[in-house]
Amino acid sequence: MIYINVSELYLSSEESLFPELKQIPAMQRRRLSTIAKLAINSALSALKNTSVDYIIWVSQYGDEHKTFKILADVLQDQTPSPTQFSTSVHNAISGLYSILCQDATQSTSLAATWNDALIEAYSWLKTTKVENAKVLTVFYEESMPSVYIESHPFDAFALAGIISLGNENLALSFTPEHVAKNYYEDVLAFYHFWEQTSDVQFKEWKKI
Repeated sequence: MIYINVSELYLSSEESLFPELKQIPAMQRRRLSTIAKLAINSALSALKNTSVDYIIWVSQYGDEHKTFKILADVLQDQTPSPTQFSTSVHNAISGLYSILCQDATQSTSLAATWNDALIEAYSWLKTTKVENAKVLTVFYEESMPSVYIESHPFDAFALAGIISLGNENLALSFTPEHVAKNYYEDVLAFYHFWEQTSDVQFKEWKKI
């Protein structure tokens, strides 16, 4: 069992107006994919009144639609776009955020679950020498292209929150009851669990 403090969570959905992206120049903002807009908007929402010492970006598949477009171009004997390639890698959104928001905070990008991200944040916080350190954790996901067997339609979203030690309000079990095949399901389940007003235990999470 690990004990951490989770701040208010910020959920961005496809219906969002992405208000926090207004600080990014319009031309650059228009070039962002939907999933990048969601992730960066949630990140900036969480950082609105604070700063952090580390950032964890998490997604099961990342911006897979760009990878699919590259593969389609190869199959048609077309030269893939270098720009498409550079923004299709798993840490692309992390890089875009850093450049567009001029934020040099150390970060990592994981192909993992929300629980994995919380454990990663906990591990970094327990080993850093920074006092009263805080970690921004951002999970983002969208449906895979329909050609993939893993494809399961759902509305794209991003969820961000700040993790710290001290004043713990969440206990996380190291032995989860299950790991959903589609990681986004557990992320949304955690969000709805966290928004409940009662202190309840659900799956491997317990409010304290």
